[in-house]
Amino acid sequence: MSTASYTERKNYVKYDNEHYLLYLNEETAEITSDESNETTEGYAYSGTEADGGTMVEAADVTDDNRRAKFIAGLIGVEYDMDAQVAILANGDDTSEHAAELEEFAAYRASCKTAIDELLEREV
Repeated sequence: MSTASYTERKNYVKYDNEHYLLYLNEETAEITSDESNETTEGYAYSGTEADGGTMVEAADVTDDNRRAKFIAGLIGVEYDMDAQVAILANGDDTSEHAAELEEFAAYRASCKTAIDELLEREV
């Protein structure tokens, strides 16, 4: 996980036709200029990339499907499609599967919360 600070607020950037960079885990930050040594208020983001962003797969994103595509992409960072299908197909038929399903559901809920916060940001 990398953290980076910026003087301007960020939310997401289209990286290429199949990926977006999402700027999650926003916090306020103090940024000190190397040249003038002055401190200004800014924002810090933590993610999988060196710039503090998190790269997600998301193709054909529109205003209507942006939330769903970003949630699916963020879930995909932790669980590839095969793992998602296996967890959902297994359900809660054993205590181990029930624990996996519960963990997946909690992660999915946290992804929804993170994406909702990101999309509500004024940039």
